Amino acid sequence: MTVMVVAEIQGMTTEQYDRLIEAMGFRESDPPEGLISHVAGPTEDGLLVVDVWESGEAFGRFFESGMGAASEAGVEVPQVEPRLAPVHNHIPEGQGTEPGVIVFLELEGFGPDAYDATTASMDAHAGDGSNHPSVSHVAAVTDDGLIVVDVWDSPESFGRFAEEEIGPAGEAAGLGPVEPRVVPLHNRIRGDAAA
Repeated sequence: MTVMVVAEIQGMTTEQYDRLIEAMGFRESDPPEGLISHVAGPTEDGLLVVDVWESGEAFGRFFESGMGAASEAGVEVPQVEPRLAPVHNHIPEGQGTEPGVIVFLELEGFGPDAYDATTASMDAHAGDGSNHPSVSHVAAVTDDGLIVVDVWDSPESFGRFAEEEIGPAGEAAGLGPVEPRVVPLHNRIRGDAAA
């Protein structure tokens, strides 16, 4: 089962992140087996990392071996407890071409059925979703709702989309006001695994 992996790494800088992923062997020219996508960006108190993996097992194998390799290389390994959630919908490549920001939404009380009802009336989600104006889109199921993570060229592009499509469709499906976290994109790696 395809999974989203979310890690909030407190106190980590982008420089520390760059050293860590290099030591882990995590690079776009040779992505880890089972990786579908990876994005990372700095937050006020650390770093946000969101991956999509073909399975929790594939992520677990890489995480264990990668962290071990980093530790052996003398790179400080952060204490992190990644959250795994089954992917409900994934659009690996939308119409967006300039990845600039990560838009992160935690939608408590808004489950897969409500998401499906919302997206069914949105032009961006018609067909295979390749018409979506974001660079990429992924929605995963949590115990109490959904996590939605998009990559957009800018906060303004997301804002227009939210006003024109998410707002009207979401209101009809019972989605209340949402507070997206917008994180500058520091790194994006596309893996070889199929979504």
